[in-house]
Amino acid sequence: MTDKNTSQVFKLLLVDDNELDILNFQKNIKKSDLRTKIDVCYKASEALEKLANNSYDCIFLDYLLPDIDGLQLLMKLRDMSINTPVSVMTSQGDEKIAVEMIRNGAFDYFTKNEINPDKLSKVVISAVRLWDAERQSLFAEKQIIENNNRLNAILESTRNLIYAFDKNFNLISFNSSFKENIEHLLKLNGFVKTDINLADIPLHSDLKDELVKNIQRCLLGEQFTILQQMSFRSVPDHETPWYETTFNPIINGSGDINGVSIFSQDVTDKKKIEQDLLKAKNEAIAAVKAKSEFLSNMSHEIRTPMNAIIGLTELLLEEELKMPILENIRSIKYSADNLLVIINDILDFSKIEAGKVTFEHIDFDIRNSLEELRKTFEPRTNEKGLTFEISADKNVPEIIKGDPFRLNQILFNLVGNAIKFTSQGKISVHTSIIKEFSNTIFLNFNITDSGIGIPLSQQSKIFESFTQANTDITRIYGGSGLGLAITKNLVQLQNGNIHMISKEGVGTTFSVSIPYAIGEYKNIADKHKKSIELANLSDLNILLVEDNLMNQFVAKQFFKKWENDLIIANHGNDALSILKERADIDLVLLDLQMPEISGFEVAAIIRAGETGVINPSVPIIALSADAFIETRRKVIEAGMNDYVTKPFKSEELYNKVIKYTRKKLAN
Repeated sequence: MTDKNTSQVFKLLLVDDNELDILNFQKNIKKSDLRTKIDVCYKASEALEKLANNSYDCIFLDYLLPDIDGLQLLMKLRDMSINTPVSVMTSQGDEKIAVEMIRNGAFDYFTKNEINPDKLSKVVISAVRLWDAERQSLFAEKQIIENNNRLNAILESTRNLIYAFDKNFNLISFNSSFKENIEHLLKLNGFVKTDINLADIPLHSDLKDELVKNIQRCLLGEQFTILQQMSFRSVPDHETPWYETTFNPIINGSGDINGVSIFSQDVTDKKKIEQDLLKAKNEAIAAVKAKSEFLSNMSHEIRTPMNAIIGLTELLLEEELKMPILENIRSIKYSADNLLVIINDILDFSKIEAGKVTFEHIDFDIRNSLEELRKTFEPRTNEKGLTFEISADKNVPEIIKGDPFRLNQILFNLVGNAIKFTSQGKISVHTSIIKEFSNTIFLNFNITDSGIGIPLSQQSKIFESFTQANTDITRIYGGSGLGLAITKNLVQLQNGNIHMISKEGVGTTFSVSIPYAIGEYKNIADKHKKSIELANLSDLNILLVEDNLMNQFVAKQFFKKWENDLIIANHGNDALSILKERADIDLVLLDLQMPEISGFEVAAIIRAGETGVINPSVPIIALSADAFIETRRKVIEAGMNDYVTKPFKSEELYNKVIKYTRKKLAN
């Protein structure tokens, strides 16, 4: 029962033409625990008029009415879509009539002699509950219809293919896009039925077999996506669209899989973009490879004659020559060194671009490096009448750990630039510690000149590639325009910093700071000791494999100075013949780029072990004008022991010869 204090008021419509029955109904409803508002109609026409303008929670309907009977009124209500719950009141013995009215939509009936407060209360509460349930059901049904309509609108608006098969491979659902793609096949074969089986669709056998396989896989409960080229139409292979197709199991209310839904998204444009990007990437890789090969070849072609020029000028400078011949040879050496700097700039820039710069982490004497810097540039500063000062604070440690070669390259670039752009005054290099923590120090190198300076408008661009302050600079002073760009990259790749202060007509200061670990002196001392002890090369049998006669001549001159007569092989096959006949070869100096058979192939044959070479483990040092890091890597992979770049530095070659023949020299 409903609480009598409830605020809900139930609106009731009583349709009855008997005044006594009406009074009896009103009296009993008042005695119930319901709050009600009752409208009374004596005829069916009055009831229809009321219902047209009002809504009720329950209708109590007498069967016998003066105009039309209660059954006819009930049928009219349902025709008018008035679904208010109707309870039929009958006289005793009219049960058949009541049953007929229930068949036509009444939810309850009772005889008039059953009217009492409790009965009426139960009927009203039941009617309200029924009405609420029906309204909720109607609302849910409406929501389902609206959702289905929205879903259908979405499915029909897409150009993607959406379709479904049951577990017997019958096509049970599809959208317009799928229909457009498939209907030409059905029309061609006279299909008019709606229950189409996959077997009835005349698809290409490969496509049908794959579709069957994927549906079977999905019917086992797997949800998956595949990328495939497919078409339901006859098109050239290169025009066949790409689809990303997802297979989803259809699960019924019992949890059983009774079908498969398939969603195929056209990704042809996306695939084309991917293919275009891949093509562009491959073309870029090919271009980089071609560039690398070109630079490698150019390096070899230029460095080969440079090896002879620089090597011979070094040998001549060691002779006691008189002026002006000595001056002329110095000029040749100076020009050759400048040309080599430009070549190295181009190669270094290419390495930096490719991200293939490597750094050593070894102990070296920083003051010795600064002294070498002084020895290298002092003749040039003296020639120009410049004061050249190199200094270091007392607290700068003697031995540090890092890359001495890259530091030399940085300082050589900056000092070389300073000399180039300074015609009078002074150039100085000062080294100091700007920061120190744990075992690491930040060394600062200030390179100051009194040269032409850099205009303020150009200072922001000075570290860019191929940039100099203006076009006159290149014309007057020369250079590649890469030196400062390379220097900046080498500094930053070592976690350092570089900046510049310059005033036009006054001079420039470059400040470079690089972190180094503190090294140990004993590592440096051991190296010097070993070099001094193993100075005699006269007992070594060294085979030089070199096809260039001028390079043979230069190498002979150096080794003659070291009291060694080289054994010469003019090409790879000649070298292999010698190594098959002689077991006393202590070291092979092997050129890499030779006609007929390359140095890499020669090394592979030597190391193979079953080619007739008597000593397949003989040390091999590659000699090449190719200065690229990839070549160094290939040298080691080919089984060679080390690598020396042409034009070679006599000291570097000498030390490496000692390194790999130390055992014999020690005997």
